[in-house]
Amino acid sequence: MAKVINFPTKIKGSATHVVIAKPSSAVVIASRLGEVPIVGHALFLLASAGSVDGLKLTQTGALNRNFVQAFWDKFLAEEDKRFRPTRELDCPEATRIHQLLVFKKYVRKFKGAVRLTPSGQRVLDGGPTLDFYRDLLMAGIYGWNWAFEDRFPDYDFIQASAHGMIERLWSWPKQTLTAVEFAEEIFEKVDENGKAIRMKYDADAPYSSDTYEGMVRCLNLRFFERFCVPFGILRDPSEPRLMSNPTDPFEKTEFFVSDFPKFLGR
Repeated sequence: MAKVINFPTKIKGSATHVVIAKPSSAVVIASRLGEVPIVGHALFLLASAGSVDGLKLTQTGALNRNFVQAFWDKFLAEEDKRFRPTRELDCPEATRIHQLLVFKKYVRKFKGAVRLTPSGQRVLDGGPTLDFYRDLLMAGIYGWNWAFEDRFPDYDFIQASAHGMIERLWSWPKQTLTAVEFAEEIFEKVDENGKAIRMKYDADAPYSSDTYEGMVRCLNLRFFERFCVPFGILRDPSEPRLMSNPTDPFEKTEFFVSDFPKFLGR
């Protein structure tokens, strides 16, 4: 099974180490950038941190209940109507944007509150830019654990392959794709003789997290749902549901098609 879990991406050479270049004076249509979920999450937290008293933390250093519920009501309530969280632990999306902004020094913790740094104040005053989005993207790849609170094995090569997978998504020939299709194109298993073997997803196979089918489900959760959707790379056109399926289609966004190539030097 180790050979299945650890098989490499088919993207060879420099493609697995794509350098996402910093845009010089790139101008993005404000409406498209404003539609990127992670940007909305960031602006919401920056606005709270920019208040006179900052964004108050609990005694344990967590985001307070009022902020968590306001964040949930604004961004997540329509997707999950089962409950309304009362603490940060139950809202990982709030934890994520908090950590991303701390990682890139747009906010800092000071005297029991989250407060803006000069960089955060500039974003709050002038609005988001591609430079700001790029910082969030880099933090999302290097400063946030995609495996946060899931039950899959480590599969750390999934997050480690982020650059190559983004490049492959950009060159994907269709507007829509599924995690099953994507996995069958970018991953391969190598047998004892060094020969590449294509693997196919079996929707009827008994579910186990350490099978190929389990790994595809992990890819769907971590890369498609937890990374591509919030960062505006893919859009989930399906109706809200408790859990997506690796055969559910995702669509490339207009932001990704039109503006993201600036990061790839296109």
